[in-house]
Amino acid sequence: MTEKIGIALLDQIPQGIERVASPGRHCTFIGRARKGEILWARGEDFTCPLARYNLGIDPPDESTMEKLAATLVSWGDVRDLETAHRFIAGLSPLPVSRRTFIYAPLDRMPVPPDLVLLILNPEEVFRHILSITASTGERNDGLIGGIGALCGECTALPLQTKKAAISVGCDGSRREAFLSPKEMFLAIPYSLYRSTVES
Repeated sequence: MTEKIGIALLDQIPQGIERVASPGRHCTFIGRARKGEILWARGEDFTCPLARYNLGIDPPDESTMEKLAATLVSWGDVRDLETAHRFIAGLSPLPVSRRTFIYAPLDRMPVPPDLVLLILNPEEVFRHILSITASTGERNDGLIGGIGALCGECTALPLQTKKAAISVGCDGSRREAFLSPKEMFLAIPYSLYRSTVES
């Protein structure tokens, strides 16, 4: 399995790439890319309501927020609706748009990625973060909640802030992206990755 995954966001449907065969989760699509697949998905292909919110598929209106809060409580991720709403208010969702997501091993990306997702042990994460800080003089993001790790902490957040983001994962992402107990996620906008880690 690869430890470097590229994610691209496009306005159009790509040519020559397979669409996901059935609806699923953002973290599942990343797991498939980690296993070597190259695939794309659009809004209707995403089943997880938290990913749909974080990735700018569902609008941040009152109805969406109420349903999402109830879902978080039903999952057992938060204790009550008030806590769920507080969690949702702290997210950084992408602007609502009809976009196509492409997932692939980084070395086989068919288009330039917008984001690089690395699966590393803590020592490797430290080295990359230090490299980024040494190059930019800026600290990186680490808004970790153990909920919505790949869709929120490792996709929406770094794309919104243009900074690297660290995450220890969540139940779904650790399972679906095949994270071992000794691994964690580091997501880096591609331009930042090229100018720091890659160089």
